[in-house]
Amino acid sequence: MSEAVEPAMATQQPAQSNAIRCVLGMLGSDVHTKGIRTVASMLRSAGIDVVFAGEHLTIDQMVASVREADPAFVGLSFSTAGYLVYMQQFTDAMKAAGLGEVSIMVGGLVHPDDEAALRAMGVDGLFGPGTTTPQIVSWLERVAAEKTFKDTAGRGLS
Repeated sequence: MSEAVEPAMATQQPAQSNAIRCVLGMLGSDVHTKGIRTVASMLRSAGIDVVFAGEHLTIDQMVASVREADPAFVGLSFSTAGYLVYMQQFTDAMKAAGLGEVSIMVGGLVHPDDEAALRAMGVDGLFGPGTTTPQIVSWLERVAAEKTFKDTAGRGLS
């Protein structure tokens, strides 16, 4: 297994102090892992500090990974049905853990009819098949800049 997709958080290389940190992972029994592993590698190559939490995680394990890594973003990948249930449980658990300020992005096979429901749950970014690395990086940089502005303006981040 290459270092670019190593799931163990302890093996992550030190990040640049100004790098955008993002935790990536998969919930449940989805076995289609190539996509998220590829995205993790490409985001690292683009200078994003990626913590790959792993695959087949429970909601509690993913929330714990987010709490430990203290990222600005968390990304979940889905290639099978059930993502609406998982995302409702995940967003509720994030809020209950006091992690509601972490921006959530979802990638994979998400039906367009479900996008509004996901956004209502608190999903900020949706990235489906055909999304390019520059598109994801641009979104991460834009949202991170908005968060920084809110924080320095004294109106937002805890």
